[in-house]
Amino acid sequence: MIPVCGRYDYAVELVPYDDGVVARFEQDRAEVANALGLLARAIEPIGSRLVPGIVAKPITDLLVLVGDRDAPHAAARLARRGFQPIRLDELSRTMLRRYRAGTAVPDLHVHLVGPRVWAASPERAFYRLLRDHPEVAEAYSAVKRLALGLSGGDPRRYSAVKGEFIEWVATTVGEARG
Repeated sequence: MIPVCGRYDYAVELVPYDDGVVARFEQDRAEVANALGLLARAIEPIGSRLVPGIVAKPITDLLVLVGDRDAPHAAARLARRGFQPIRLDELSRTMLRRYRAGTAVPDLHVHLVGPRVWAASPERAFYRLLRDHPEVAEAYSAVKRLALGLSGGDPRRYSAVKGEFIEWVATTVGEARG
């Protein structure tokens, strides 16, 4: 476990993939869809939690498309269901976190984004890349383990190592396709 500071108020751990995450994703997706109703235009998983073979934080991330002016309304609906807002001044999104019942351990992050952010989302593209290319998923899992060991518990360094890999893969795949 890595204690994480800043906007993270929980300890980060990497856990192996398990087949039960798909069923939990469907339950989480349904919960968010029911809470948001027509405000949610689309809901997709992002992050590595649902990619077979990858170690990941035991937290599912959902990217939710809402109208440009609907994020505050959507966030309020989720807050009424117990989701906690996360301050993300550096990102163009509204993010909320749900905690496992009776604990201080998060299990779901909901990222509310408008159409422009949705269309250009690097998270969606990277998730698809991981799902479609098992060799990239395997390499990413190894990078995450290495980053965990090298970071000394510093979440910024851990994220920086992962970010460098993601950028490299995005650039390499983009050049190979272009």
